[in-house]
Amino acid sequence: MIALSTIRGRISGFAGTFAALALGVTLLATSLLVYASAAPRTPERFAAAPAVVHAPIAGNADGVVRAMRPWSAAETEKLRADLATQSGVTQVVVDRAFYAQAVVDDRPLDATDGHNWSSALLGAYKLIEGSAPADGELVADAGLGLRPGTRVPVLTGRGPIELTVVGTVDGPGYYLSDEQAAQLAPGVVALGVWGSSTVDIGRTVGERGAVVTGDARKVLEPEHDSRIRWLGTQLLIAMATLGGFVTVFVVAGTFALQAAHRRRELALLRLVGATPGQIRRLIVGEALLIGVAAAATGALLSLITAPLLGRFLVRSGLENPDLVVRPTAGPILSAVVVGVLVGLAGSWSAARRSARVRPMEALLDSSVERRAMTLARWICAALATALTLVMALLTASADASHRVDNALFTAMAAIVAATAWAPVVLGPLARLATWPLLRLQGATGMLVRGEIQTATRRTAATAAPIIATVGLAVLLSSMVTTMREAYPAGKAQELHGISVALPDDTPGLTDAAVRATGGSGDLTTRVFVDSSAFDAYGRASFKATSTRQVTFADGQTLPVPVAESGTDLVLPRDVVRAHDPSALTAFAMGAKGSPAAGAKIVDARTYADGEVAEDMRLLWLFALVLIGLSVGYTGIAVATTMAMSAQARRTERLVLARSGASRGQIRRTVTTETIFVVGVGALLGLAVVLPALAGMANGLAEETRTPVRLQLHWATVGWVTGACLLLATASALLSARASARSRT
Repeated sequence: MIALSTIRGRISGFAGTFAALALGVTLLATSLLVYASAAPRTPERFAAAPAVVHAPIAGNADGVVRAMRPWSAAETEKLRADLATQSGVTQVVVDRAFYAQAVVDDRPLDATDGHNWSSALLGAYKLIEGSAPADGELVADAGLGLRPGTRVPVLTGRGPIELTVVGTVDGPGYYLSDEQAAQLAPGVVALGVWGSSTVDIGRTVGERGAVVTGDARKVLEPEHDSRIRWLGTQLLIAMATLGGFVTVFVVAGTFALQAAHRRRELALLRLVGATPGQIRRLIVGEALLIGVAAAATGALLSLITAPLLGRFLVRSGLENPDLVVRPTAGPILSAVVVGVLVGLAGSWSAARRSARVRPMEALLDSSVERRAMTLARWICAALATALTLVMALLTASADASHRVDNALFTAMAAIVAATAWAPVVLGPLARLATWPLLRLQGATGMLVRGEIQTATRRTAATAAPIIATVGLAVLLSSMVTTMREAYPAGKAQELHGISVALPDDTPGLTDAAVRATGGSGDLTTRVFVDSSAFDAYGRASFKATSTRQVTFADGQTLPVPVAESGTDLVLPRDVVRAHDPSALTAFAMGAKGSPAAGAKIVDARTYADGEVAEDMRLLWLFALVLIGLSVGYTGIAVATTMAMSAQARRTERLVLARSGASRGQIRRTVTTETIFVVGVGALLGLAVVLPALAGMANGLAEETRTPVRLQLHWATVGWVTGACLLLATASALLSARASARSRT
């Protein structure tokens, strides 16, 4: 009851804690709901098969996708025959997948997946019109608009083949006869089985593969979908991590500031007999009540924000189009529990500090701070400064490839250091910045100067989140902008004006398209060595470093001369083509002919810009999301600080009013002080990251061997600083107005 009554009396002071916790729970619950809804599901193509036997799974170097090692034609036939003769099995269907893309009016259609006709049974796809395909014939997805009787060129890995459309189906992609599909996809990774128990099927399969049923069939999710979902997951993790990290600090900071402003109140409780344990329980009880209320609010808000975030991720290409966000109890309850625990954790330090308040402090009338920083803050500031200096030295001595990363870590350490040193730095800066105001008529400059000098910790509590937010905004936006200029320039210079053939509405270039453009390029494929999967390139000429037993897309294993390229392998081009009919070329250098269907020829700069465009788009998207979250938390922190500051300064404002100061003069004093704090915070945030960013630009110049100028994204710096100023000024004026009303 005591905790509840104290909260009622200090609604404005606890509003920031409530808002920070509610926002944190909303972010966490929203992220968890989207993550749960985006979990892998059984592909529609296998939904009608009660059991699916898939090939052995091998991990790959990037850890994003688990690839399946295909069976060869002979292994597939042996396994199919063994399953077909098993008691109780009524049907076994082989699934073959390959690249196929129809061309209409010289433009490739969107669908790029080809399958054997019998595999339509796996998804229970039915003919809408026409008949099953024979060799040289095609059944197409009805949504593509291809009518029976139409003869169309269909792109494959080697080039276009002419096929006659004989029917349409209610399933995605293109369907060829089983015999023709076997030529385009000799390797197989899945078979559908009807009519027998999983145990019996598994006994027959043995170590040749695995049997999955029900939800376990999600392991068959296409690799493209897995990679898209992985990208979305990284953003969700970044949002939840940043939200949780900042929430803890905002909550801890607001409770600490509340405790500092309530020292006389808490001392009075001690004076009338309250024990340190009772004081601790009071603070923790307040945190528990606020945490429960904020967590419940955040949980309700997540029901609205989760579908919105899901649609945003789909539009941004970070989730698959079939994503449907559904509310479930598990993610929401988890977020609520975490929110309550964060509130309790954030209040613990303030509770311990409050319990040490001495009863005699109730008799103290002065509110002047005895020291600018606590011992713990001095230590943190010194450690952050030392880390900044160490990282700066490492950046200066690092090679070009590591200098960029080191520069970014240096900037982050500098932001922390500047935030920690704020109470010490703001005093001298206040004397310098407000000196011109002393020359003017009025007491505004003197009042601002005196307030900042006598309450530097309170002022620093307002400036610190602004330093961090502006510094983060400058760091992320300038990093992406500089990289977006540097990498294409370096690549374009490396190519020396060479023209490049690129895919045009296709996933890659066919052999026929490469020949038509007169260029040359590597085939891309997936191979298996031992128990690992590798991305590999088929190159016409290279220097082999070893000979290894390689399993190809057709399931055949043979010794091949290879060279290593990072985590990838380089193989002979003709060998790759012989064993992977669907392998495509990502780009062809030295193009000088006429582009065929599905290809275009661009200059070196256009190619260089396009090569990094997707990476830069994703980086910029991540940066904007993180900057937006930072600004939101900054608004909460600043508003809370202003509210508690106005509450603590009611007596000072009353003295000003009784001394003849008008409400307009008081508002001007509040506004001037706020502008000063925001301005200093923004300048410090900008200043501390500029040296590190300059080091990053220098590293990029060495890495790309081109001149690189630091590109500050002034638009982002401007709107972030403006948002901080608007939030801080509005909070200060509203808090001052509320404080004035409470006096009258």
